[in-house]
Amino acid sequence: MTEDTLKDGLEPKETSIQNNRPEGVITVVLTADNHLGYAAFGQNPHKREEHQQRLRRAFQQATDFAIAQGVDLFIQAGDLFDTATPGERDRSFVAARLAQLKQAGIRTFALGGVHDTPTDTQLHLGEESSPAPLISYARLGALHYFPPIQKNEALELEAVMQTIRGIRVGICGLSVLPGLEGEPLARLHVQNEIEGATVPILILHAPIEGLKVKEGLNLAKLPAFRYILAGYHHSYSRLRVGQSEIIVAGATQHVDFSAPDHDPGFVFLGLAADGVRWCNHISVDALALRRLTIHTNELWPADPSTPQPQPTEIILERLRPLCDAETMIQLRLEGELTRSQYHQLDLNQIRRYGEEHCFALAIDDSALSLLPEQEAISGEKGERFSPREELIALADEWIAAADEQEKKALQITKEELLLAMDEIKGKR
Repeated sequence: MTEDTLKDGLEPKETSIQNNRPEGVITVVLTADNHLGYAAFGQNPHKREEHQQRLRRAFQQATDFAIAQGVDLFIQAGDLFDTATPGERDRSFVAARLAQLKQAGIRTFALGGVHDTPTDTQLHLGEESSPAPLISYARLGALHYFPPIQKNEALELEAVMQTIRGIRVGICGLSVLPGLEGEPLARLHVQNEIEGATVPILILHAPIEGLKVKEGLNLAKLPAFRYILAGYHHSYSRLRVGQSEIIVAGATQHVDFSAPDHDPGFVFLGLAADGVRWCNHISVDALALRRLTIHTNELWPADPSTPQPQPTEIILERLRPLCDAETMIQLRLEGELTRSQYHQLDLNQIRRYGEEHCFALAIDDSALSLLPEQEAISGEKGERFSPREELIALADEWIAAADEQEKKALQITKEELLLAMDEIKGKR
């Protein structure tokens, strides 16, 4: 048993509804986008480790629930890991959870996701000896693994047929990685065996049309499946397309700010030939996520003679009510400002405040824009700043505030941008 289990008392319950479920119903626990091993937000090592423990505990809550309920199927719909080369700690943790599921007689199915599948680029760099991490579990019989589509070629979906208490269940898996040309579903062929399934299921990891993405799969082109159980999107949702019921698991922890209203968790399902008997989203223990958006006109009044606190202090005053140790905050700054005004913002002080008073603070200044050069004139010196000088000044400030891992990448990017600007200037 892992240290996370011992620490949090998440031992599997002995109770089970195996003998009490309605006749003709297949029970399923669906989880996705667990992102084990995720490390971002520039957290200090202690917080990074705490966040990774939370990721593991959230996945364990899903497996513990499945065992306690005695479900028929445990389905992981992609991105179990946040990387194609997870650390040994996360690998061992998952192995222990899968062993518990197998010992409980629960069939496990999983997909390769966007994050935990080696890309063509990685393979070209000589990483052929590092296959997708889920493959090793499949080889040992701990789960059935469906690899993603990586080549632009005709594809036949493998149909895994299972008979569960006399119910014929057909399961296929489809994971679509970025960069594919054309419409993947146009090349898709489903094995005929799926037509004989009483409960036909497609496990999917891909963007879905209609769920807040620019381009997604049109699932009306997959009429063979009564049930589509999906990952990729980090918010839980349920919708119907044609004859198909689509259930998106959502992530088990916040790993970005794409779904601020999302309640992390997994899904407990009862599936029958005539439809979904129940679909319950089960919340897990998770950090809170909040967003704060501040416009530049809130920091600098239209009338400069109006007394007002310094811009940095205004931001800190707005942050204080939101901060606590169980909260991740995204501060979004937007609007126009001069270079002089930008340097009045002490972003390092704001970052330090966030590190001390909340779990994580991310500053998004992508919506800030400097006023045109002719408007960004220093009132004291009458000095104009060229776009090249602006880039150097801003880049140096970001590099100084970055951690060691980011400094090198930012420095390279700065040099490439300056070279490109010089080449453009030379062509004029």
